[in-house]
Amino acid sequence: MQVGPTPTAPQTFVQIVGACDNFRLPKATDPAAEQLVTWHLTPDHASPAIGLLRPAVVEQLLREIASNKDQTPWSHQIDGGKTIISFAAHVNTPTARSRVMKELCERWRDEGLWSNTIGPKQWRNEMYPIYRDPFGPHDAPTEAEQFRGAADSESTDSPQGDDRNYAFMMERAASALFGVVTYGVHMSVYEEDIDAEGVPMAHRMWIPTRSSSKPTWPGWLDNSVAGGIPAGFGPFETLVKESMEEASIEENIVRKYARAIGSISYFFRCVDALLEYRMALTGSYRSPLGWLQPEVECV
Repeated sequence: MQVGPTPTAPQTFVQIVGACDNFRLPKATDPAAEQLVTWHLTPDHASPAIGLLRPAVVEQLLREIASNKDQTPWSHQIDGGKTIISFAAHVNTPTARSRVMKELCERWRDEGLWSNTIGPKQWRNEMYPIYRDPFGPHDAPTEAEQFRGAADSESTDSPQGDDRNYAFMMERAASALFGVVTYGVHMSVYEEDIDAEGVPMAHRMWIPTRSSSKPTWPGWLDNSVAGGIPAGFGPFETLVKESMEEASIEENIVRKYARAIGSISYFFRCVDALLEYRMALTGSYRSPLGWLQPEVECV
């Protein structure tokens, strides 16, 4: 399958997204298919499914459980022949879950596991929020709340007060290992050539090349502006931040002209036991530079 445009076979942006959408859940009745394991938030079978785990990750988690049976923060159950992985019952607050994920992912990094994904060169030191329902409210603590310690308060981080859609946060680089939904912003910038009657004649795109030192896709072409939505930021705030950092587009221009226009999503599978589910909201806005068309991508 062709995965990108070539000089002899150009593709639209939608076609490229379609090529990235390269994964479908296998049928349970297919013996040849790789059997994925659902990652639940709690041992309760009715609890939200927050990720999909490929066999290599499941095997490593089972080793974690076997090595620390009495105090493991993980739960492993077999229900009707189906394997279920979750946090243990006592890991029942956003802070506790975040702490478990931090310790686990940093230790796996230091042990050299999945070095192409969470090795020192790939590690981002950037936290991503994980939600019970990825389509529900994105109510992770803001930067101000995190600074004040609100995420650790009795009202927001006790078993009785754990009623947010926000479940926990984890290292960005490790998110694909656990098959969770994450989020980002993408913006394509183009300028219009307009004739004497004001009719658009042609468009010129701003297409940057990624730095050769980037941990992912070094040297590849990219969107004009792009970046993951970290914990504490909303989509638009991330767009404002990334526009200045990556394209020197000032905040007042972005805030003045942006407007949302739609959404896309795709499910991407690559090497090293990675599954990424991405959703994207699209928008456009006009500035003195021409038309700017952002896409808020939920990765």
